[in-house]
Amino acid sequence: MPLADARPTPPEPDFRLLFQSLPGLYLVLDPSLVILGVSNAYLAASLTRREDILGRGVFEVFPDNPDDPAATGVANLRESLQRVLALKRPDAMAVQKYDIQRPASEGGGFEPRYWSPLNAPALSPDGEVRFILHRVEDVTEFVRLKEAHWAQGHLADELRDRASQVEAEIFQRAQEIQEANRQLRDLQAHLEARVEARTAELQQANEALLHSEEQLRQSQKMEAVGRLAGGIAHDFNNLLTVIFGASEVLEMDLPENPHLQAIRQASERAASLTRQLLTFSRQQILAPRALDLNGVLQGISPILRRLLGEDIEIKILCPQGLGKVFADPSQIEQVILNLAINARDAMPEGGKLTLETANVDLDEAYAAEHLGVVPGPHVMVAVSDTGLGMDKATQGRIFEPFFTTKERGTGLGLATVFGVVKQSRGHIWLYSEVGVGSTFKIYFPEIREKDCPEASEASALPADEGGNETILLVEDEDQVREVTGSVLRQAGYTVLEARNGDEALALCAQHAQCAGRIHLLLTDVIMPGMNGRQVSEQVLVHHPGLAVLFMSGYTDDAILRHGVLEAQVPFLQKPFTPSKLRIKVREALAWAARQA
Repeated sequence: MPLADARPTPPEPDFRLLFQSLPGLYLVLDPSLVILGVSNAYLAASLTRREDILGRGVFEVFPDNPDDPAATGVANLRESLQRVLALKRPDAMAVQKYDIQRPASEGGGFEPRYWSPLNAPALSPDGEVRFILHRVEDVTEFVRLKEAHWAQGHLADELRDRASQVEAEIFQRAQEIQEANRQLRDLQAHLEARVEARTAELQQANEALLHSEEQLRQSQKMEAVGRLAGGIAHDFNNLLTVIFGASEVLEMDLPENPHLQAIRQASERAASLTRQLLTFSRQQILAPRALDLNGVLQGISPILRRLLGEDIEIKILCPQGLGKVFADPSQIEQVILNLAINARDAMPEGGKLTLETANVDLDEAYAAEHLGVVPGPHVMVAVSDTGLGMDKATQGRIFEPFFTTKERGTGLGLATVFGVVKQSRGHIWLYSEVGVGSTFKIYFPEIREKDCPEASEASALPADEGGNETILLVEDEDQVREVTGSVLRQAGYTVLEARNGDEALALCAQHAQCAGRIHLLLTDVIMPGMNGRQVSEQVLVHHPGLAVLFMSGYTDDAILRHGVLEAQVPFLQKPFTPSKLRIKVREALAWAARQA
């Protein structure tokens, strides 16, 4: 009778399944180094499949990386396995660089890996090596971390200790993980700091971009207003030329007539306004030369002291060794005077006005923040006051023509300053705070005096007299042409009148056939069809050596180069009086005679 507590015999464990499921990386080799078994973890680490490697030699499955001439993985592993076969005892290897071949589905090639191997024999009862258990640990990430922080020798020592002391290895791995976490936290903090800094940089860049856009809009607005002002001034100059001429003719018949005197005074004031408009629009005629701004300030200081009064303290700072600029002295004086008057009006109860000069080097950073500035050496002149100051809205419009905060004013003072500075290739910037005062800083490019065109020698101004020469007058405005022709005929000249270039050339050819000589071509610059320069070139073909006098209400590159006369070309700025016309005609004839 069977015992009541008998239990069934448990099944024998599936050791193959257990081996394959081990968490470690294991291979089983026979003495000929053929692979007999492999753990799942090893397959995953080596990117292989069991059916592809079982029954094959270990070095056939895991060859050296052919792209790495310094690879020693196969040689070192072979030596270790040979020691196990010969000595019949475990052999721990140092960390090995043994690259793993990726499957074709993952792009092929070799992937750099580092391994910590241990080869141990499994002996038969008679003491022979029956199997070799090849155990490795993938320490690739560990090695990479160590290479970044510790010397290779220290790493090799720790890895050898690790091969024989599992507990020490676990402890060390925990330390490494802790260090990696610390580094990760440090990296995160560093990245957060970088992000914060980059955000601040982007904010500054956006603010600079908005500032540049505002400067560009202001520049475009001033440019558009300038073109409009120049066009208005041109039309007014033609009208004023007619008024000047007609009023002088009437004055000859009606001397000391108060109404005519009033007309002349009003015309002169209107001409002054148009000159200011031309200056703002950068179409005024300049006579620049190498200029010392210290000399300008010292020269006008007596005028400033009389102009500003005793309740305003004037301080002028002129350092030695100031560079030269290329500018028109009279125009720069006008700039300083206008700024000084503006400062006086901002200090109704008195204050302090400071004028100073300095050599400055405007760098790339300054140029990036100030539209139109070219980096390099400049000469600065600054005008500062301790007056009322200006708010942002006023500062944005301060250079516009006809804009003024004064009860009585034309609004052209600072517009004129702006035009002169721009036409002289300079830049002006305003710094102001309400209740503190204002500073206007003007920067002119520094020049070497030897590079400037030499000023022509001063000659005696011709007298206001007539002559008997023949003048070809070319003017598209009928009233201007009629008045100009009348003034010249009264002065004794023979005048041939043409409305445009084609008529002028026809008259010129006709006069040449009659053996007549033309002594002077008086032509407007801007006309429909041919401009004044083109007319002069054609006329000179028939009358070589004749004098040419250009006239215009504003500048044009056909005759002028950025508002500066070329080679002292005779030029008559509209509006002009009959007296000015007669003087300029004699001056042009004399200039042509000197050239001949």
